[in-house]
Amino acid sequence: MLIFSRLKEIIVKRESEEITPASKGKCLISLNIIFFGLFIVFLFGLTGCSGRGAKYNYINYEKLKLPDKSLKLRSNVINKFEINWGSELEIIGDYLLLADSKADEIIKIIDLKTNDLIKSFGRLGQGPDEFIGLSQIIPDTEEKVAFWAYDITTRNLKKFNLEAIFNDNFYPEKVIVMSASKSGLPLRLTMNGNGKILATGYFFKDRIGIYDLDGNYIRGIGKVPVKLRDERFAPQHSHGFDGHLTFNDGTQEIFVATRLGSIVERYSLHGNLISTYTGPDLFFPEYEIVPAGDYYTMTYNKKTRFGYLDIDYSRALNKIFLLYSGEYQFNQKKIAANYSDTIYIFDVDKESIIEQIKLDRKILNMTLSHDGSAIFGLSESGDILKFKYDTN
Repeated sequence: MLIFSRLKEIIVKRESEEITPASKGKCLISLNIIFFGLFIVFLFGLTGCSGRGAKYNYINYEKLKLPDKSLKLRSNVINKFEINWGSELEIIGDYLLLADSKADEIIKIIDLKTNDLIKSFGRLGQGPDEFIGLSQIIPDTEEKVAFWAYDITTRNLKKFNLEAIFNDNFYPEKVIVMSASKSGLPLRLTMNGNGKILATGYFFKDRIGIYDLDGNYIRGIGKVPVKLRDERFAPQHSHGFDGHLTFNDGTQEIFVATRLGSIVERYSLHGNLISTYTGPDLFFPEYEIVPAGDYYTMTYNKKTRFGYLDIDYSRALNKIFLLYSGEYQFNQKKIAANYSDTIYIFDVDKESIIEQIKLDRKILNMTLSHDGSAIFGLSESGDILKFKYDTN
């Protein structure tokens, strides 16, 4: 603005003066200096605006700001039994399901009315009712008493029915082997309610993979976020931008929360990247790609920070809950960076964070009650915590 003001001042002044060779020379020198300054400002602005776009495939950046409203929630431990290595929580009907990967029976079923453990099943192994690397429990979108269990090691996605389990029938109703040949390795899954499986993972080119209920890859949505210099490292970059996802069945949109960055992407089911929400504390994934035998792998470095650890959409509230860390992986305080006591509430319609929740204890992940009035999470000490949330 100062440059433009100075330019106007010179032009007005020269119009009122008698033009002589000397004054003409001074005027040309001044104008040259100003136009050179304008060119530098323009060049700087151009590179500044395109700096992010030059490295990433993101578009439509929207900055997220901290809200004025903040709420503190106190926790209650609800498990009445010892947990060996809890990794996953999910609510199915009136029950809370826990994946305890180092227990003799991996899947625990808890009655939410009494908090009693009423059933356990799923031993270590490769049988129909066994698991090697159970990584996720997913609600079925059609049946309230049905769920899917995903074994990342075998890529087996198994459908179970609670009523059958309560009658000691632990065999799955269906087993799907998720394809990894055309897309890459699907890691985190969700259902869209229209007979499709959505996944993020270690992909060759996609940000999100769409699969049918036989596990076949149909098509991809978006791109691996980094603009690749070497195509063979696409899965490693995809790993670096790994993220949980959730599906808004009302708007038919997919939200992906980046685990090692403060980025939330919003996609249409047709494949368009609608918005890239960044912040509140802006940072992008930092990692290294290093040799690992005959292959390469993604690994953390000193700049690596954990961003959005988990994401969950509440249909009842039409709000998205974001579990946020912001901590460095290698920190001097020995903080567990993949745990957090901060949840941001994102309003889908307003496209902004409307509330910040501070928990009295840190959690690894979260799941929401059907009406959004309770948040469940796994604590650092291995307990299941329940936080009551006022939805009014």
